[in-house]
Amino acid sequence: MPDNEETLVDVRSLHHRLVRINRVLRLAGSGSGLSAGTAAALWSITQHAPLRLSRLAEIESVSTPAISRIVTSLESMGYVERRADPDDARARLLYPTDAGRDVMSTARNARVLRLAEALDRLEPADRDMVERAFEVLSDALVPPEA
Repeated sequence: MPDNEETLVDVRSLHHRLVRINRVLRLAGSGSGLSAGTAAALWSITQHAPLRLSRLAEIESVSTPAISRIVTSLESMGYVERRADPDDARARLLYPTDAGRDVMSTARNARVLRLAEALDRLEPADRDMVERAFEVLSDALVPPEA
């Protein structure tokens, strides 16, 4: 935990920059028409399928009723389907459809292209510094294993 106000100011500034980067990249990939929450849920489904609705709610840190509404919306768009769980006939598992995987791939490619364009405008030494800084920061954000 930062121990003085000056450090907190620096961290607030860094957080602001990270939010700004995230916003720009999210906007670059927003051609799908999905809200940020809906896109996040679809991404989680594509990464973790098959999964139950309750598990998706945990992953997304939202209530089960909220994620249920999101999944229903994704189903109506043809991006997600529910199938019977072979281990529990009462339960349903979520799977992305081909269209769901395609929309996630297209959005990701747009964000990657936007980031690549920005990195290409940097001097080689600055690009190396940015890449190393993100590597170090992403590693530091992961809690140490017990």
